[in-house]
Amino acid sequence: MPTRPLEKVLYVEDDEDIQRIVRMSLERVGKMSVEIVSNSSQAIDRMKAFKPDLVMLDWMMPEMDGPTLFRAMQQDPEVASLPVIFITAKASPRELEELVRLGAKGTISKPFSPKDLPDQLRGLWHALPD
Repeated sequence: MPTRPLEKVLYVEDDEDIQRIVRMSLERVGKMSVEIVSNSSQAIDRMKAFKPDLVMLDWMMPEMDGPTLFRAMQQDPEVASLPVIFITAKASPRELEELVRLGAKGTISKPFSPKDLPDQLRGLWHALPD
């Protein structure tokens, strides 16, 4: 379990409505600092600049999907160790299991409750090894 609290989250999501919901949920309810990137191609640069505690990736995005971005992160030493949570409505259980096997720290299914999202993330955060 990490000894510090979960404070900074970077979310990669192309849907503006979901971006607003997640930002409101994590900032207002969860009291977290949130950076949202709508384009996968900008995500790794934002991770390096923002230095989040945790990264949330949408599964389906234009240009580069979440799993492809996750694999690209694993090849970059500056961001490879960041914990990643997938947010998805589309992935099969087999696909999710494969990503967890490759190093993703968990998944959250859409639709999710904005009220419960901060606690879901903190639960996954506290389950991480220190």
